[in-house]
Amino acid sequence: MPRSVIEIDLDAIAHNARTIAAVVGNQTARCCALKADADGLGAPRIAKFVAAALKGHPAMIGLYDLDEARQLVNTAIGLPMLILSPVRELRRDDRLYRFAATGDLHLTAHDPDNLEAIASIADGLGVTLPVHIELDTGMARGGASPADARAMIARAAHHRRLRIAGLFTHYASAETDPDATDRQRRAFDDFIQGSAHLLPDDCLLHAANTHAVFRGREHHRSMVRVGLALFGYADRATDPTSGEAGFPLATEAKDLRPAFRWASHVTHLRTVEPGTAVGYGSTWTAQKPTTLALVPVGYADGYPIALGNTARAGVAIPREGQAPLRSSAPVVGAVSIDQILLDVTHVECVAIGTRIELISDNPAAPNALHALAHQAGTIPYDLMCRLSARIERSYHLGAMPEVTPVVRGNPRLARTA
Repeated sequence: MPRSVIEIDLDAIAHNARTIAAVVGNQTARCCALKADADGLGAPRIAKFVAAALKGHPAMIGLYDLDEARQLVNTAIGLPMLILSPVRELRRDDRLYRFAATGDLHLTAHDPDNLEAIASIADGLGVTLPVHIELDTGMARGGASPADARAMIARAAHHRRLRIAGLFTHYASAETDPDATDRQRRAFDDFIQGSAHLLPDDCLLHAANTHAVFRGREHHRSMVRVGLALFGYADRATDPTSGEAGFPLATEAKDLRPAFRWASHVTHLRTVEPGTAVGYGSTWTAQKPTTLALVPVGYADGYPIALGNTARAGVAIPREGQAPLRSSAPVVGAVSIDQILLDVTHVECVAIGTRIELISDNPAAPNALHALAHQAGTIPYDLMCRLSARIERSYHLGAMPEVTPVVRGNPRLARTA
């Protein structure tokens, strides 16, 4: 039995792709952002499945750099790849050459020098490269100023080996600030209107990330870039405390289904007496006779230290012929490098091998991804990207497994401190 496993629901990803399509319409292309190994879920497998789910619809895969694209070379995705970071060199002996030769490798130009580097790549390889020009409308990260972007469009339009495939911007605060997002939208609008005569008819205009998709259809343009939504998350849009007025499409966002969960199991049980200090730093002390369950995951696996004495984990007790009995238990003591402790005193029938869900696919659970991210003082993306490569990934079409096999034993046979 592996120490833990990330179970990925491919049906949920397909459902989310359909939900996004219903929101933006089939005429709006979808760029599926699978950066950082699909946020830790495994880019090659996810990309291949997404490509099959989107067959016949306008779509591409968004990646950060050429190294991420090289991971997909042997995956028959059949979709163009958009590289979002600056690219300044690509050799003919690179594994990505055939994608460049077929026009399936789209590069991003961030400034005039970057555009010249891409032009040199195209001339050197003897291929026509699709280029997307990034306009900075307020992110102040990558992207060009309006004056530079306008000059870049003119330069690309007259270069025989460059094709202007896209023009885009990136919203800085789509999750939290509708006013700032709208200001960026208007700046993008103004630039498009002033440069429309230089843009080809098939140029993809894109600005919306996951949360901007649900801010309103005025953000959708001819393509949207979605990452978290594909995996079932748009927590700000579905959080009633954020105010649905800021997300006119919040109802549609609530139809998203979380597409993964992280599960482990109990490897050791013991009962401690009142006054027993637990874990590094003795940050938690038993106030009564307490049953502690040891779970073999920790911060080396990506479980944040900040969740010690804060988070809860799910407990699933199998029942013959019935759905498992579900409960939750608090994480007590400090998170160790590869272990955490749960207080399972109140949970009946916990045994060695009992399934523990560290991240639930139930958005209402106390250990849902967005709830844990909030408790850890971070964001869902960060929590997903922390998940270690040493954790087994398990992909499922159809019913997800309810529980892992339980090693039977007396749940109360435990040493007493």
